[in-house]
Amino acid sequence: MSDPTSMSSAAQVYKRFVPQPVRAAATTTVPVGVRRKVKRQLARTLGRREARLHRRALRRVRKAEFGRSERRTKAPDGRLGHVHTGLTVDLARRLDHDLVTQALDTADIPWFAVPALDDRRICLAVDQQDKGAVRRVLRALLEEHTGYVVSVSPAQNDTSDIPGSHVKAWKHYAKAKVIRLTWLRTDPTEHLWTGEDQGVEIEFWTTDTKLPQERLVGPRPNRVQRSVPSDAPGVEIGIDRLCGYADIDGDLEPTITLETFDVLRLEEITFPVDAVLLWQHPTPWGEELLRAALRSLHQYAPWVDVVHVVAEAEPPAWLKAGDRLSVVRTRPGTEWYLHQLPDLAEHFLLLRPGALFGRPVRPFDYFTPNGSTRPRRGPWNAQESFAPWTRAAYSATGRVASHGYAHGPQPHRVETLARLAGSGAAPLPLDDGQRLPVVPGTHPVDGVVHHVGHTAGLAEPSGEASVTLHGALPGIASHLTRLLVRRDTQQIQFLGLGTEEARTRGGTKAVVRFLRRYLPVPSVFEQDASHSSDKADHRP
Repeated sequence: MSDPTSMSSAAQVYKRFVPQPVRAAATTTVPVGVRRKVKRQLARTLGRREARLHRRALRRVRKAEFGRSERRTKAPDGRLGHVHTGLTVDLARRLDHDLVTQALDTADIPWFAVPALDDRRICLAVDQQDKGAVRRVLRALLEEHTGYVVSVSPAQNDTSDIPGSHVKAWKHYAKAKVIRLTWLRTDPTEHLWTGEDQGVEIEFWTTDTKLPQERLVGPRPNRVQRSVPSDAPGVEIGIDRLCGYADIDGDLEPTITLETFDVLRLEEITFPVDAVLLWQHPTPWGEELLRAALRSLHQYAPWVDVVHVVAEAEPPAWLKAGDRLSVVRTRPGTEWYLHQLPDLAEHFLLLRPGALFGRPVRPFDYFTPNGSTRPRRGPWNAQESFAPWTRAAYSATGRVASHGYAHGPQPHRVETLARLAGSGAAPLPLDDGQRLPVVPGTHPVDGVVHHVGHTAGLAEPSGEASVTLHGALPGIASHLTRLLVRRDTQQIQFLGLGTEEARTRGGTKAVVRFLRRYLPVPSVFEQDASHSSDKADHRP
């Protein structure tokens, strides 16, 4: 590192600047007390110098005035977090990125973004020679905007609960090849917390001069290459090109990477993906289901291009139609004819009433780069094998269905629906899942359409787990509590909220309370962000 004394102990500095023969002679000729006194004086000198450099870095960070939050609060685990109105997972990721990059720019430390293997986090690379300066400016940043630091390589997590402004939080820094900075963030209700699975990782790259062309070598593999030319030019690149969970909005500030990293990822989806939401129940709980679906798209699938609300009833007044949301009035049974929907993208996600995302998802979770869909498989039993949709699927393709499909958000293609319509197959009658007394099997549209797509090579079923809950389920409150605490389920489906059993047992009310707490942040698709559902039940 350019400043070896900044992170080294007095003994290490002593070994570095005093040659081995001199140290060996001093061991036998200089009294132990004198050697200890010299090392103590050296340690005090280093401490004063490090404190002076830290104060200088802190003044620079404070002068920049970035990274301010509305207020600080205590997280459930006792750590400090930051409150932001309108917080989303993607916004938290961009705040973290901007904090670190602006701090590095303040200290004149060169950096570039790296397409890391972990798609959830932003990864930045800096030169190993700048390690001392990086530590000082980042510690100052974490003092001004409370966050946490751990060593990723080698893995050391025992500092995850110590604020990064403390010196002991950096005890593994000298040997670290990769570190991770995290900030805990929450919305004003303190129901939504982000940061634990995100953060910014910083890799320390070294220079290899043994080859004819000087190269930078990374400390670990990434999605492109571990070694790049040291003179590779820098280019601007959207954060969505480095993180599959990010928003695709081109108006947002890009980041900087090297030209050699500006290549398509193996799992990168380049085509637009829309979302279709069905509106069927003009009731209070029906509105809550629609609101939750829109908020889950806003929170966990910001890469969706346009949302189409297909309304079989008068749409709610709070819907905010615009460039990203359209409302189309239709008749019941329209699911079979969604390929005729105006301006619908070739690839889209279908969310029926009660379907929502439970955590961040990527386009790759539902589509392959060549355009095939990845529908979610469901249970297969005797009841499924004799269901009407399996007979219809066999009639349309001549091939027997061998598995069902899960409830919840499902990917579809316009081409597959058009193929099915062209086959002359008669649409099956559709039941209202919110009025059924039990959880039904595979939805007929999903079963037939995905089977047709699979036989035509347009669908590759996947097995990601989904959770389906009926409103009349005994003990549903415990299931909802688990979902709320863990937040580890990718997609969720609620059914039966309109049944008498769900209303009398309190299941409908329990689900509505859960949705308000699970998705407390209003979406861009809502006309009135101050709706009562945002203010209700804010207790932790």
